[in-house]
Amino acid sequence: MAIALDINLLCNKMLNSDIVSKLLNQYSVSIESMSSIDNWMWENEKKIDSFKQFETILDARHIVVIKLKRPLVKDMGIFIEKMENHYLYEVWVNTEGYPMLDCDKITLDNHEFYKDLLQAILEADKAIDIPFEMIGIGLETDIHYNGNIIDTIENSKNVILWILKKHIELTNDLKLYKIREGKGVYILEKK
Repeated sequence: MAIALDINLLCNKMLNSDIVSKLLNQYSVSIESMSSIDNWMWENEKKIDSFKQFETILDARHIVVIKLKRPLVKDMGIFIEKMENHYLYEVWVNTEGYPMLDCDKITLDNHEFYKDLLQAILEADKAIDIPFEMIGIGLETDIHYNGNIIDTIENSKNVILWILKKHIELTNDLKLYKIREGKGVYILEKK
């Protein structure tokens, strides 16, 4: 059974809809539908007609659900929710057909994929300056943001790779990651 690869972007402001459209077009991804839900129990699902509605929906603490479509990918989408004064964008992709990704760490089989994904994120950030504070990538991730980067990393689950805009000192609880610097960001990779 396939699971979802999650790319979580924690941003200090909402992404401009033009930026989102440009990124989707760049990777041949189209929007199939947009809706909002009240909570993760999927209560009160409502259709969304425009990106312009996002801010009001997120300020009301609802969740935006965007169903995406791309050739050769079974299922994918984006969840957006507001956490304190930040926005969490969770881009998820069903890994069916890509068995090398169904692994909770970077291996010889999936190394090239993660290298290409990291490169794509860094190029996108350089081209459009994505206002992210941190990015967490993994399988079926569970991000627990509380305003503190170290606490967020320690309390989040299933994250293989973190990308940060500022250096942090690894605590004993974070020793399961190795840290390296790359093109203006800090990368923590699960050992």
